[in-house]
Amino acid sequence: MTEEEVGIEQRAIAFAKANRTRIAREIADVRAYAGEETPVSVFMAGSPGAGKTEVSKALIAGFEDVGARALRIDPDDLRVYFPEYTGNNSRLFQRAVNSIVERLHDLVLEQRQSFLLDGTLANEQVARRNVERSLRRNRDITIVYVYQDPLLAWEFVKARELTEGRNIPKAEFIRQLFAAKEVVKMLKQSFRLQLKVDLIVKDTDGTNQAVELNVGADEIDALVTFGYSAAELDRILTEA
Repeated sequence: MTEEEVGIEQRAIAFAKANRTRIAREIADVRAYAGEETPVSVFMAGSPGAGKTEVSKALIAGFEDVGARALRIDPDDLRVYFPEYTGNNSRLFQRAVNSIVERLHDLVLEQRQSFLLDGTLANEQVARRNVERSLRRNRDITIVYVYQDPLLAWEFVKARELTEGRNIPKAEFIRQLFAAKEVVKMLKQSFRLQLKVDLIVKDTDGTNQAVELNVGADEIDALVTFGYSAAELDRILTEA
């Protein structure tokens, strides 16, 4: 990183540390999202561009249709709190945003609020820790894994960069694509009946080609097939 980029990142981290509790309380306001006897934790998973945001918003609407409320936590939405965020420098705010997400996660657990955390679930250590935190509070846990063909998902990523300015490097896209599947499988194998995994395979037009509820690790392997190695995908996306 350049000296200027280091400065932006450091200022963002300092801002997050100073303001994360205030921001978390504003977002997780109990007047809007009341605590519950049996709150649920929902974690999204899948590569960038797979369609997770659309699915997560539909899930939240589904909660509301039955008279319930769940807070949707989208790390991407938190970047707007930082004055120096421009869209194409989103990577400089990752650590700062994670700090706010952690505080927000703490708060919804403490306040017994149902929530949906929108992300790729591509970090095994963080994913395991988050699941364990909900298990310690006896919450029902669901992972919603959304899969889209990598070439089409990458097209969506590039289109979003043009409209929103949010940049995801190709190498990071590929890493998250493969890591998300492995992390979801690991979580199911580790926690078994303590959580459920719902799998949504997207069609090429963005609609749902297949929806499989409460799948096991073997079913994930069978239903999610990339068709490329990481190296092959890197070459294809470079040539595209």
